[in-house]
Amino acid sequence: MNMAQANSMKQMGSRMLGCAVERMQWSNKMDLIAYGTDRGEVIIQRLNWQKIVTFPSLGEDIAVRSLSWQLDETVLAVGYSNGRVALLDAEREDQISVLNFEDEIKRVYFSKSIKTSDYRSTYRNRTEHTFDFFLPPLPPLSGIGSATKSPDEQRSFAKGSPCFLVVITVTGKVHLLLLGALRAGQIDIKQHVAHPNDFIVHDVRLNGNFNAVYALVTDGSNLKVLHFHNSVLQEYISPMLHLAVHCANVLETKNYINETIQCIMEAWETVLLEMDNKLTKYANQQPEGSLSADFLELLVFGYATHEIEDFLRDDLTEKGVKKLANSIDLSYSTVESLVTKQLQSSGVNMFFFLNSLKGLSRVTYFFEPLLSCEVTQEALRACGAFLMKVLEVQQVIDQCVSDMKLFFSWLCIVILRLLQHDIPEEMTQLTPEDTIYLAEYLNSFEDSVVENDDGTVTKRKFNLEKVGQYMENRNLQQIVKSDPHHLWHRLLDENECLRNCTLLFPHEKETSLIQQRDKLLAAVDEVFKRPDESISASFVQDAEIICASWLAESEGDKHALVHSSFVANEDANTDMLVTTINHHEVLLLEFNKEFSLLRCMRLDLQPGPFTSEALRDDVYSKLQLVDLEFYNEGTLSLLIHSIAQNESKQSYFLQFALDAAKGKQTQHLMPNNISLLDMVYPCHVPDLMEGNNLKPLEGESTHMTVSGSRKVVTILSEQCRKMTIFEMEIEDDEDDTEMSQNSLLEISKESATSSNE
Repeated sequence: MNMAQANSMKQMGSRMLGCAVERMQWSNKMDLIAYGTDRGEVIIQRLNWQKIVTFPSLGEDIAVRSLSWQLDETVLAVGYSNGRVALLDAEREDQISVLNFEDEIKRVYFSKSIKTSDYRSTYRNRTEHTFDFFLPPLPPLSGIGSATKSPDEQRSFAKGSPCFLVVITVTGKVHLLLLGALRAGQIDIKQHVAHPNDFIVHDVRLNGNFNAVYALVTDGSNLKVLHFHNSVLQEYISPMLHLAVHCANVLETKNYINETIQCIMEAWETVLLEMDNKLTKYANQQPEGSLSADFLELLVFGYATHEIEDFLRDDLTEKGVKKLANSIDLSYSTVESLVTKQLQSSGVNMFFFLNSLKGLSRVTYFFEPLLSCEVTQEALRACGAFLMKVLEVQQVIDQCVSDMKLFFSWLCIVILRLLQHDIPEEMTQLTPEDTIYLAEYLNSFEDSVVENDDGTVTKRKFNLEKVGQYMENRNLQQIVKSDPHHLWHRLLDENECLRNCTLLFPHEKETSLIQQRDKLLAAVDEVFKRPDESISASFVQDAEIICASWLAESEGDKHALVHSSFVANEDANTDMLVTTINHHEVLLLEFNKEFSLLRCMRLDLQPGPFTSEALRDDVYSKLQLVDLEFYNEGTLSLLIHSIAQNESKQSYFLQFALDAAKGKQTQHLMPNNISLLDMVYPCHVPDLMEGNNLKPLEGESTHMTVSGSRKVVTILSEQCRKMTIFEMEIEDDEDDTEMSQNSLLEISKESATSSNE
């Protein structure tokens, strides 16, 4: 591709938007651009301006701070001003996960893709993906009031190219997450600067070998690049990839368990609502203790008080009893189905993943800094206890269904007798055993004592329902009685060593399902704290590079002045970092992957001694940088405007080929603390420019985003409300390869037309 073709550009469209755009990012895989608005929305649209999906704002005064597409995927990471990072799936128009951090997000991005083949030489495990073979897909959720999700929509974090998600907060804390799931270390940059009270973090980038980070910061009056190496990341990246897959599946299962329990609670609330409408309202009108006595008299002696007789005959009625029985039975069926299928299946899946992690923790050569055998064993015990609680809930539901059928069947017979109607033959008569059981059941109506949050105690009247206590975050009020003659229970009672054995899973009879779920999730979180702590403790600063010195700039200028971009150059096996060091100069740092050599290039927009006379005018001598970004490894895209006096601001776009200044690079040995202030001399860009390299743009442009893989450039103007898209690298035989004054006129016409629409 010749130089003219590389620099050619053609406008593809322009639109006036209804709101200001604050952040933009092109997808590497598809013709999708994501942008965040001043309303806090995230909008994804195609190259042809077709909107794909709009993710609403999180709330008032919550702004979008950063956007980043996962390489070759439809997953978008969004960082917000309230400390939240959301992973969004543009294809399914859904949210994959949410991460919450303490401080406002400065930047969030996905690293380049990890080539797993490069890291498999020392560690291989053929059981890595056995869960795909052994575990069937979880059944879709279809709870009352919940939207059904098909199994293929229950997206796993682990799908897609392996990479790190890097989250940077404004306070200088950096968090690494492998596959967006496994917390793989954090570092507080503020702890490594000389002036923590006069400190700004501009950017932090993970290097191409995934074992170090570059931090671009303002420390007092200096702009610095700090380099931190990490030995754990370097030596354990392969087992970390294996661990991250399990972590992603554990988090996915964790979310599924939470969604299932939410569905169960919605179905249970339907049962409670039906009972409150009919039965509890009457029970609350009766004196304390009289309810059970009145119903027992009705059962044993056939004598009904006037209150019960009026309630059963006039308020409840036979038809009402049957309707109530059917409604409650249907709700219980929904609850039982969710417990036996979804909840138990997800619990088994969780047990499988935790059991695999326990096995990995025993391979200490590879996993010693990543997993603790004792902690994984405790998580496995918590999962076993959770599964036992699920089985207990199943038994309680079966018992409640049986009790309800018996109770409502008896009520129907009583009402028919009160109305002096014949009892149909199909109605089952109570056996003596049923009568005894029903008497015990009626006697327990008012046994339920509930402790309120404020410490007071209240009694729940008409306590027909025993499943609801499992859905509350408090100990059970009615504990299921175990058979004292059961051989296993006797064995545990007589042998303390067995009761305390870590290999046996405990059955915690006092805890509710919600409490047991919380214990499991807390134990799972403990498992994945170890890699985060090990990697965090292994960050070591080994170099500090001073790039520039701020003289009279104010605090606000420091934020606005620094624009940076980073690319891991696989062809040259280097890491390339570019940053502005003042209004008209750019510093390009190129490190080799071993971090032993630094090549540095300083680009100045002002005319130099070899600038042609045609370019020596007021416009070119007054150029200032507005934005910059790597178009690809060999080209730097620059957005510039002129501040010439007596003229309106004119914006320009420049594609600068880095090869043109290769000979101007200086070399420095690393790791080393160096100052580049007097060691690197400027290379004047106009000396190297051809007359047609600087492309004039309409109006005053404020921001841009580029994509070398998509060959597109998007530029914002008109106070960030006008978006213009250009196609790059136009073929030579096309007519519109240059941005002439005529093409600028066409831009004006098209933008006017679009704004009128």
